[in-house]
Amino acid sequence: MFRLILKRSIEEYQANLKVIISFGMLLAFLFLFVFFEQFFLASGTAFLSFNFSILSIIGIVLGLIFLYIFSFFITLTVYSVKRDVQRMDFDTYWNFLMKKASAKIFIFYLILAIVLYIISSIGLAFGVVALTMVISFVVTMLLMYVPQSIVLDEAKIFPGIIKSIEFWLANPLTSILILIVGSILIFISIVIEFVLELFGLPGVGISFIILLIGIVPFLEQMKSYAFILKYSLIRETEVMHSKVKTRKAVKIDAVRLREKVKGGKI
Repeated sequence: MFRLILKRSIEEYQANLKVIISFGMLLAFLFLFVFFEQFFLASGTAFLSFNFSILSIIGIVLGLIFLYIFSFFITLTVYSVKRDVQRMDFDTYWNFLMKKASAKIFIFYLILAIVLYIISSIGLAFGVVALTMVISFVVTMLLMYVPQSIVLDEAKIFPGIIKSIEFWLANPLTSILILIVGSILIFISIVIEFVLELFGLPGVGISFIILLIGIVPFLEQMKSYAFILKYSLIRETEVMHSKVKTRKAVKIDAVRLREKVKGGKI
Protein backbone atom coordinates (compact mmCIF):
# COMPACT_ATOMS: atom_id res chain seq x y z
CA MET A 1 0.00 0.00 0.00
CA PHE A 2 2.86 2.40 0.78
CA ARG A 3 4.25 1.95 -2.73
CA LEU A 4 0.89 3.14 -4.05
CA ILE A 5 0.94 6.12 -1.67
CA LEU A 6 4.47 7.07 -2.73
CA LYS A 7 3.71 6.65 -6.44
CA ARG A 8 0.48 8.66 -6.30
CA SER A 9 2.13 11.36 -4.16
CA ILE A 10 4.77 11.87 -6.84
CA GLU A 11 2.03 12.04 -9.48
CA GLU A 12 0.05 14.53 -7.38
CA TYR A 13 3.15 16.66 -6.92
CA GLN A 14 3.77 16.76 -10.66
CA ALA A 15 0.10 17.43 -11.44
CA ASN A 16 -0.15 20.33 -8.99
CA LEU A 17 3.06 22.22 -9.73
CA LYS A 18 1.19 25.53 -9.88
CA VAL A 19 0.01 25.02 -6.32
CA ILE A 20 3.48 23.88 -5.26
CA ILE A 21 5.22 26.90 -6.80
CA SER A 22 2.84 29.19 -4.92
CA PHE A 23 4.74 28.21 -1.77
CA GLY A 24 7.59 30.26 -3.25
CA MET A 25 5.72 33.41 -2.22
CA LEU A 26 6.79 32.63 1.34
CA LEU A 27 10.42 33.15 0.32
CA ALA A 28 9.73 36.90 0.48
CA PHE A 29 9.62 36.51 4.26
CA LEU A 30 13.16 35.10 4.18
CA PHE A 31 14.51 38.50 3.18
CA LEU A 32 12.41 40.20 5.87
CA PHE A 33 13.58 37.82 8.59
CA VAL A 34 17.20 38.78 7.89
CA PHE A 35 16.53 42.33 9.15
CA PHE A 36 15.39 41.11 12.57
CA GLU A 37 17.88 39.87 15.16
CA GLN A 38 15.11 37.80 16.75
CA PHE A 39 15.12 35.39 13.80
CA PHE A 40 17.76 32.70 13.40
CA LEU A 41 17.74 30.87 10.07
CA ALA A 42 19.12 27.35 9.70
CA SER A 43 18.25 24.13 7.86
CA GLY A 44 15.25 25.67 6.12
CA THR A 45 13.75 26.76 9.44
CA ALA A 46 13.24 30.17 11.05
CA PHE A 47 13.71 30.24 14.83
CA LEU A 48 12.25 33.16 16.79
CA SER A 49 13.44 34.51 20.13
CA PHE A 50 11.46 37.37 21.60
CA ASN A 51 11.31 39.96 24.36
CA PHE A 52 9.21 43.07 24.93
CA SER A 53 11.07 45.42 22.58
CA ILE A 54 9.29 47.08 19.65
CA LEU A 55 11.38 45.21 17.10
CA SER A 56 10.58 41.93 18.81
CA ILE A 57 6.84 42.67 18.70
CA ILE A 58 7.10 43.56 15.01
CA GLY A 59 8.99 40.32 14.45
CA ILE A 60 6.25 38.33 16.17
CA VAL A 61 3.58 39.99 14.01
CA LEU A 62 5.64 39.20 10.92
CA GLY A 63 5.97 35.60 12.07
CA LEU A 64 2.20 35.33 12.57
CA ILE A 65 1.55 36.68 9.07
CA PHE A 66 4.00 34.13 7.69
CA LEU A 67 2.29 31.36 9.66
CA TYR A 68 -1.17 32.30 8.35
CA ILE A 69 -0.05 32.40 4.71
CA PHE A 70 1.79 29.11 5.25
CA SER A 71 -1.42 27.62 6.70
CA PHE A 72 -3.37 28.78 3.63
CA PHE A 73 -0.94 27.06 1.26
CA ILE A 74 -1.01 23.90 3.38
CA THR A 75 -4.81 23.94 3.07
CA LEU A 76 -4.55 24.40 -0.68
CA THR A 77 -2.06 21.55 -0.99
CA VAL A 78 -4.19 19.13 1.03
CA TYR A 79 -7.29 20.19 -0.90
CA SER A 80 -5.56 19.48 -4.23
CA VAL A 81 -5.40 15.78 -3.34
CA LYS A 82 -9.10 15.64 -2.42
CA ARG A 83 -10.00 17.55 -5.58
CA ASP A 84 -8.12 15.08 -7.77
CA VAL A 85 -9.29 11.93 -6.00
CA GLN A 86 -12.95 12.90 -5.50
CA ARG A 87 -13.27 15.13 -8.60
CA MET A 88 -14.43 18.19 -6.68
CA ASP A 89 -14.57 21.59 -8.36
CA PHE A 90 -12.80 24.54 -6.75
CA ASP A 91 -15.80 26.90 -6.74
CA THR A 92 -17.89 24.55 -4.62
CA TYR A 93 -15.10 24.02 -2.15
CA TRP A 94 -13.81 27.58 -1.78
CA ASN A 95 -16.62 29.25 0.16
CA PHE A 96 -17.62 26.02 1.87
CA LEU A 97 -14.33 25.09 3.48
CA MET A 98 -11.12 26.73 2.22
CA LYS A 99 -11.44 30.01 4.11
CA LYS A 100 -12.46 28.33 7.37
CA ALA A 101 -9.95 25.50 7.04
CA SER A 102 -6.92 27.78 6.64
CA ALA A 103 -7.94 29.74 9.75
CA LYS A 104 -8.35 26.51 11.74
CA ILE A 105 -4.96 25.23 10.61
CA PHE A 106 -3.37 28.57 11.50
CA ILE A 107 -4.84 28.41 15.02
CA PHE A 108 -3.70 24.80 15.37
CA TYR A 109 -0.12 25.63 14.34
CA LEU A 110 -0.12 28.60 16.73
CA ILE A 111 -1.34 26.46 19.64
CA LEU A 112 1.20 23.76 18.76
CA ALA A 113 4.04 26.31 18.68
CA ILE A 114 3.03 27.63 22.11
CA VAL A 115 2.80 24.11 23.56
CA LEU A 116 6.21 23.15 22.16
CA TYR A 117 7.68 26.39 23.53
CA ILE A 118 6.31 25.61 27.00
CA ILE A 119 7.67 22.05 26.84
CA SER A 120 11.14 23.25 25.80
CA SER A 121 11.12 25.94 28.51
CA ILE A 122 10.32 23.31 31.14
CA GLY A 123 13.18 21.20 29.82
CA LEU A 124 15.64 24.10 30.12
CA ALA A 125 14.38 25.05 33.59
CA PHE A 126 14.69 21.54 35.04
CA GLY A 127 17.68 20.34 33.02
CA VAL A 128 15.80 17.61 31.15
CA VAL A 129 16.28 18.92 27.62
CA ALA A 130 16.68 15.46 26.08
CA LEU A 131 13.42 14.24 27.63
CA THR A 132 11.45 17.29 26.49
CA MET A 133 12.88 16.92 22.98
CA VAL A 134 11.53 13.37 22.86
CA ILE A 135 8.15 14.55 24.19
CA SER A 136 8.03 17.36 21.60
CA PHE A 137 8.84 14.89 18.82
CA VAL A 138 6.11 12.46 19.94
CA VAL A 139 3.54 15.27 20.20
CA THR A 140 4.42 16.62 16.75
CA MET A 141 4.40 13.11 15.29
CA LEU A 142 0.97 12.22 16.64
CA LEU A 143 -0.50 15.51 15.40
CA MET A 144 0.94 15.41 11.90
CA TYR A 145 -2.44 14.53 10.35
CA VAL A 146 -4.38 17.41 11.90
CA PRO A 147 -4.33 19.51 8.67
CA GLN A 148 -5.66 16.48 6.80
CA SER A 149 -8.39 15.96 9.42
CA ILE A 150 -9.44 19.61 9.17
CA VAL A 151 -9.54 19.72 5.37
CA LEU A 152 -10.49 16.18 4.36
CA ASP A 153 -12.81 15.32 7.25
CA GLU A 154 -13.98 18.92 7.76
CA ALA A 155 -13.23 18.57 11.47
CA LYS A 156 -12.75 21.29 14.04
CA ILE A 157 -9.36 21.68 15.72
CA PHE A 158 -9.72 19.43 18.77
CA PRO A 159 -11.74 16.71 17.00
CA GLY A 160 -9.07 16.95 14.29
CA ILE A 161 -6.40 16.25 16.91
CA ILE A 162 -8.28 13.14 18.02
CA LYS A 163 -8.71 11.99 14.40
CA SER A 164 -4.98 12.47 13.79
CA ILE A 165 -4.06 10.31 16.78
CA GLU A 166 -6.62 7.67 15.80
CA PHE A 167 -5.25 7.51 12.25
CA TRP A 168 -1.71 7.16 13.63
CA LEU A 169 -2.73 4.28 15.90
CA ALA A 170 -4.63 2.59 13.07
CA ASN A 171 -1.82 3.04 10.51
CA PRO A 172 1.50 3.04 12.41
CA LEU A 173 3.58 1.47 9.63
CA THR A 174 2.40 3.90 6.95
CA SER A 175 2.96 6.85 9.30
CA ILE A 176 6.46 5.67 10.22
CA LEU A 177 7.38 5.21 6.54
CA ILE A 178 6.14 8.74 5.77
CA LEU A 179 8.29 10.04 8.64
CA ILE A 180 11.29 8.14 7.28
CA VAL A 181 10.80 9.61 3.80
CA GLY A 182 10.47 13.09 5.32
CA SER A 183 13.58 12.60 7.47
CA ILE A 184 15.62 11.48 4.46
CA LEU A 185 14.51 14.48 2.39
CA ILE A 186 15.23 16.92 5.23
CA PHE A 187 18.65 15.32 5.81
CA ILE A 188 19.47 15.75 2.11
CA SER A 189 18.50 19.45 2.28
CA ILE A 190 20.72 19.92 5.35
CA VAL A 191 23.66 18.28 3.56
CA ILE A 192 23.10 20.53 0.52
CA GLU A 193 23.01 23.59 2.79
CA PHE A 194 26.22 22.51 4.55
CA VAL A 195 28.09 21.87 1.28
CA LEU A 196 26.98 25.19 -0.24
CA GLU A 197 28.00 27.08 2.90
CA LEU A 198 31.47 25.52 2.68
CA PHE A 199 31.89 27.13 -0.74
CA GLY A 200 30.56 30.48 0.46
CA LEU A 201 27.21 30.09 -1.29
CA PRO A 202 23.81 30.95 0.27
CA GLY A 203 23.06 27.48 1.59
CA VAL A 204 20.39 28.72 4.01
CA GLY A 205 18.40 30.31 1.20
CA ILE A 206 18.67 27.22 -0.99
CA SER A 207 17.53 24.97 1.86
CA PHE A 208 14.51 27.26 2.37
CA ILE A 209 13.61 26.90 -1.31
CA ILE A 210 14.00 23.12 -1.16
CA LEU A 211 11.88 22.91 1.99
CA LEU A 212 9.07 25.25 0.90
CA ILE A 213 8.75 24.20 -2.74
CA GLY A 214 9.89 20.60 -2.47
CA ILE A 215 9.70 18.83 0.87
CA VAL A 216 6.74 20.45 2.66
CA PRO A 217 4.16 20.22 -0.17
CA PHE A 218 5.30 16.71 -1.13
CA LEU A 219 4.97 15.42 2.44
CA GLU A 220 1.58 17.10 2.88
CA GLN A 221 0.34 15.45 -0.30
CA MET A 222 1.73 12.12 0.85
CA LYS A 223 -0.03 12.44 4.22
CA SER A 224 -3.22 13.56 2.49
CA TYR A 225 -3.26 10.64 0.09
CA ALA A 226 -2.57 8.16 2.89
CA PHE A 227 -5.30 9.77 5.01
CA ILE A 228 -7.95 9.75 2.30
CA LEU A 229 -7.35 6.05 1.60
CA LYS A 230 -8.99 5.25 4.94
CA TYR A 231 -12.29 5.52 3.05
CA SER A 232 -12.87 2.03 1.66
CA LEU A 233 -14.59 3.17 -1.55
CA ILE A 234 -11.74 5.52 -2.47
CA ARG A 235 -9.12 2.93 -1.45
CA GLU A 236 -10.67 0.21 -3.60
CA THR A 237 -10.91 2.55 -6.59
CA GLU A 238 -7.30 3.69 -6.26
CA VAL A 239 -6.00 0.15 -5.82
CA MET A 240 -7.97 -0.97 -8.87
CA HIS A 241 -6.49 1.82 -11.00
CA SER A 242 -3.00 0.94 -9.83
CA LYS A 243 -3.45 -2.73 -10.75
CA VAL A 244 -4.92 -2.27 -14.22
CA LYS A 245 -2.49 0.60 -14.93
CA THR A 246 -5.09 2.72 -16.65
CA ARG A 247 -5.14 6.46 -16.67
CA LYS A 248 -7.72 8.04 -14.43
CA ALA A 249 -10.45 10.17 -15.97
CA VAL A 250 -9.47 13.72 -16.78
CA LYS A 251 -10.96 16.22 -14.35
CA ILE A 252 -13.84 18.21 -15.85
CA ASP A 253 -14.00 21.77 -14.62
CA ALA A 254 -17.37 22.80 -13.22
CA VAL A 255 -19.32 25.62 -14.85
CA ARG A 256 -21.66 27.93 -13.00
CA LEU A 257 -25.24 28.00 -14.30
CA ARG A 258 -25.00 31.68 -15.08
CA GLU A 259 -22.06 31.06 -17.39
CA LYS A 260 -22.33 29.92 -20.98
CA VAL A 261 -20.47 26.76 -21.81
CA LYS A 262 -17.93 27.41 -24.53
CA GLY A 263 -19.05 25.63 -27.68
CA GLY A 264 -22.45 24.70 -26.26
CA LYS A 265 -25.67 25.98 -24.78
CA ILE A 266 -27.29 25.95 -21.35
